[in-house]
Amino acid sequence: MDINKEIRQAVDSGKVILGRDKSLKAVKLGHAKLVIVASNCQSEVLVDIKRYGGLANIPVHIFGRDSAELGVACGKPFLISVLAVLEPGNSNILSLGETR
Repeated sequence: MDINKEIRQAVDSGKVILGRDKSLKAVKLGHAKLVIVASNCQSEVLVDIKRYGGLANIPVHIFGRDSAELGVACGKPFLISVLAVLEPGNSNILSLGETR
């Protein structure tokens, strides 16, 4: 699976939340189906997302590249450290959660 393509499809055709604060809120409320975190995300943010994601049984995927490249994958001209997928749209992005 090409993760960049799946992320872009989810952003274009689905419903996603960009940013750590709003994504963390979606995780706490149980609205997110998957959370994608950039490799250079602050460790305390990652700990919170993993903790609340584990409580709500929401998979957390580490992107493996930095926030600049996650922004590019989303088609945005800015840094993105955290992305929460609410609805996958036409993408198969939720299959990332199966390899938790």
